[in-house]
This record gives sequence, C-alpha cells and structure tokens, in this order.
Amino acid sequence: SMFLVGLKNSLAQNIFQTRELLCDSCNKHLNLRFESSSFFKNNEYESPFATGFTGIGVMFKPTLEYYFNKNTKLNFGAFGLKYSGLDGLSQFVPIYQIQHKVMNGFELVFGSIYGNLNHDLAEPLYRFDRYYLNNVEYGVQMLNHSKFLDSDLWLNWEQFIFEGDPFQEEFTLGNHTKIKFLNRKRLKIKGDCQVLIYHKGGEIDTYMGPAFYLFNGAYGLDFQFKTKFINYAIRPKFLTYHGDGFPENGKNSNPYKNGNGLLFSGDLEHKYFYIETGYWNGNKFVSPNGESLYLSVSESNSDFHQDNRQLYYTKFRLKRHMSRNLKLELRANLYVDLKNDVLPDYSFGLYFIANELFFLKKINSNNLF
Repeated sequence: SMFLVGLKNSLAQNIFQTRELLCDSCNKHLNLRFESSSFFKNNEYESPFATGFTGIGVMFKPTLEYYFNKNTKLNFGAFGLKYSGLDGLSQFVPIYQIQHKVMNGFELVFGSIYGNLNHDLAEPLYRFDRYYLNNVEYGVQMLNHSKFLDSDLWLNWEQFIFEGDPFQEEFTLGNHTKIKFLNRKRLKIKGDCQVLIYHKGGEIDTYMGPAFYLFNGAYGLDFQFKTKFINYAIRPKFLTYHGDGFPENGKNSNPYKNGNGLLFSGDLEHKYFYIETGYWNGNKFVSPNGESLYLSVSESNSDFHQDNRQLYYTKFRLKRHMSRNLKLELRANLYVDLKNDVLPDYSFGLYFIANELFFLKKINSNNLF
C-alpha cells in the first residue's frame, strides 16, 4: 500500500524502526513475530558533559500476533534485555499491544507503543543509547499518515504511582510531525516539527520535592535530493527549551529555565553507506532525554554547566542489509567540542537486527468448539 511505501522511504535510514502497518489480508491470522537486536556500542567520551560507557548485549521480543479483523491486531509476548558478562536478564517486560485502524491513514496503538528510535527525534532531544537502556515504552499512541502529513503523537507513561509511594509519577508527551510541502521524484521539501513535554510530579505520593516539567521543541526543514545511487539531504533546525518548578538543589535542580539551539546538518545516503555531518550551537539548552554532549548541563554533575556549547560532528555508517528483516550496520560517530580544549569524543557500534514473521494458522472461530 501507499502507506507502506511512504513509511519505508521516510524511515529508510532507521534500521531500528519496528513500526508495522496493519495487513489488509490477515483477517483471523495467528502469527509468531520474533524481533531481536544484538548490539555493541562503545562511547569513548572525554567531555566533562558526558560519561563514557559500553553497552553490549542482546534484546529480544517474541510475540504472538493475532488479527481480530483487518483493522485490529493484538501482539502478546515478552521483551528481554541480556547484557554480555551478566548472568540472567537485566530487564524482562511483558508486552501487550493492541493496534487499531480508526480510518485510512489513522491508527491507534495502546499498551506497548512503537517507541524510542521509532519517534525519529533529533539527537539533542533523544540520545541513541536510550535504544537499549529504555527500549520499552508503554502508553498510548496515534499514528497519522496521509499524502501531505506524517505524524506520531504519543504518551509514554514512565513511572506509575499508587497512594503513599515515596517517588513521583513520570511521563513524556511527544509529537513528531512531518509536513510534505513538495513531493517530487527528485526533490522533496518537508517541514519538521518535534515537541516533547516531560513531567515529574503527582498528588498522591509522599515525595517531598516539587513537581516540575521540561518542554523541548525542534522546528526545521528537510531538503532531500534524490539521484540514481545517492540521496542527499540538508536539515536545518531551531531547538527550544523551557523548564519550570525545579527544586533549589539536589538531583533534579537545574540552573537554566530557558534555552535554545541551532542544529545544521547535511547527509548523503547510499545503499551501502551513510555519512552525516553537522554543527550545533546551543545556548543554555537542556533536554531530559537528549544526548549529553549537546547539553549545557553535565550528565554526571548538575552543578557543572556552560551557557554556550558548540560542536562539530560526523557520523558514518556501513550497511549490509541482507533483507527487509535482517540488517547489519557498523556505525562510528565523532564529536569535536569547539568551546573546550578536550580531545574529540567518539563512539562506535555494531548492530544486527532481525525481525521475522512466521505464519502459524488461520483461526476460524466457528470451528473452535
């Protein structure tokens, strides 16, 4: 369908996209879906703003997938995270997702949503490492896809509270919308709007600290040029930050209430490789889930901050996509801090993604009993 083609093109460079469209011919089908991601990510960070870390392991998510009808699908299973060098699982989460097509181009997802890198957010708003550190998102999601619009609106409820709990509730409300201004074969121009609201608070907990929130926005344009073998893109973005209600000191304190940033990047994509290079100029910019290298407040010490941050970065990917369901990528990132005299920060990673669907049977409910 057109929906599928549009989605594949818009997320061509995102191998971590698991967003699946409903299948029109799958009425009463019972499938087994097996998703797995083997990852090795090494962050060699000298910057005082970010902490070096190595994540190595495997995530797997087997689910039974059942189509009640062509418009409603249920996925039921489990998610596991296993780090190399640790016995047992570091995370085991039951997966329950129900996806319903309300009308053409408009789908509703309840339970386990298409989260993390599916949202396709700019790096200052969303750090890549959350892919394996905080992979599962639970809440509600509305997906909209039409000729001129691609939109993902979601609520990720991160911490639920009961009365008397000693901690606060936490959630993120987000939206990523792409508006297609020009959609020619060789040239595409899109407006790009990303909004995140992070809230920590609640009325029934016994936690003594104040409730607070952070707002982040990213607004820009994508100019995409297509040739026979290589796609080019230029993506300027203006980012904003506003926060309020922070405690005076301690864990959630913050020296800044308002900030902004300019992210200017260009990329080229080939079947076998991808290169992106960009410049970041941030002023008092804070983002709760953003990559720490871009932020004005240090990841490990909130007392350490710098009003203006300037970075130059380059990212490289080597791609080997065996099929739509089996993908291997080698990635390397280099970040140069233009304001501080530190060695360049770099990271490299290797990722092997599998996402396979096995048809089990067609269930005719009349013959069950």
